[in-house]
Amino acid sequence: MSEHSKTFKNKEEFRKANLALNDYQKRHNIIRKDYELLLEITDLYQDERGKFDTLYRASLKGFLSLIESDIFGLNNIDKYEGYSDRHSFEDKFKKTFKQVCRTWNKNEIIQQYLDSKYGLLKSIKTKRDKLIHPKTTEDIVIASKKEFLDLKTAFKDYTKMLHSIMNNFFISINVKNMDEIIDLFKNNDTTFINNKK
Repeated sequence: MSEHSKTFKNKEEFRKANLALNDYQKRHNIIRKDYELLLEITDLYQDERGKFDTLYRASLKGFLSLIESDIFGLNNIDKYEGYSDRHSFEDKFKKTFKQVCRTWNKNEIIQQYLDSKYGLLKSIKTKRDKLIHPKTTEDIVIASKKEFLDLKTAFKDYTKMLHSIMNNFFISINVKNMDEIIDLFKNNDTTFINNKK
């Protein structure tokens, strides 16, 4: 078995984790593809002030939505102790990825990201928060090519970190015989089997 695997002892816990992992991956891929397209479109309008501002603001909001969805999904697979969706973004981000990396033996990936890349994400999150809850007209961010480049860099860094974690990422369960395998996937849970196509 891989050193990057979480083994479940209980069939129901395994089924639940399998469904959560499938749901997380599908949701992440849909949002990520939409977001990549939004970045491409925003790139095309950098020389048209009004459109660039609007698209940049949408990109700013979309990036954090992707991350917040990932945090929720990963906590459905492997919750950190005391997880609450009401925790601050920073607490959820750090605790979620540290928990997942601890469980799947990938601690160096999140530590390297937090040490060298997280500062940029944190500054983007601050801009996004002001945009979502503006108190002054300055909070409604005006796009600049440099800030858009920073946003694309943060997305690239985050994506690289996440892919490094999810590469060679397994869940497993120990079974005694073929009947247990059949029992594990019977009833209404054919998601795992269908995804093998």
